[in-house]
Amino acid sequence: MIDDPLPVRVARIGFDDFYSTRLARALRLAHLVTGSVAVGQEVAQDAFVAVHTRWATIENPDAYLRTAVVNLSRSVQRRQIRERRHASTIVEPVATLPAYDETWQRVVRLPVDQRAVIVLRYYEDMSLNEIAAELDRPLGTVKSTLHRALAHLKETLHDRP
Repeated sequence: MIDDPLPVRVARIGFDDFYSTRLARALRLAHLVTGSVAVGQEVAQDAFVAVHTRWATIENPDAYLRTAVVNLSRSVQRRQIRERRHASTIVEPVATLPAYDETWQRVVRLPVDQRAVIVLRYYEDMSLNEIAAELDRPLGTVKSTLHRALAHLKETLHDRP
């Protein structure tokens, strides 16, 4: 008989339980990285779809989900940047959300890579090594990205417009 690792995977929680217990955290992460509740909801759902399609083969579903959320969030933001560059006119939002606080207003203005590192470090409470693994970046790159983000935040908070 061939040793099949599938029984080990079946022994873990099922996808439905995984979804129900991880949904709030995935939504929070997607919202923080994208800066939008609506976009964050779409990103989180797309990430769960990605997890579901590979459920039987994923070794660490939590890490896979987190990586999918961050990568999809970054893709959405890159697409939004391209759309803004190519838009002939800027459309004003119908209604603006109340500002969270002064710091968060500046965090959402950071470039997507810097925002992702800030969110993973301070909102998800991940170590720099975990962030490097999550973003598939060298540790030094994560450290310098975090340093630049914090320096920018410090500068903009002191220069209050």
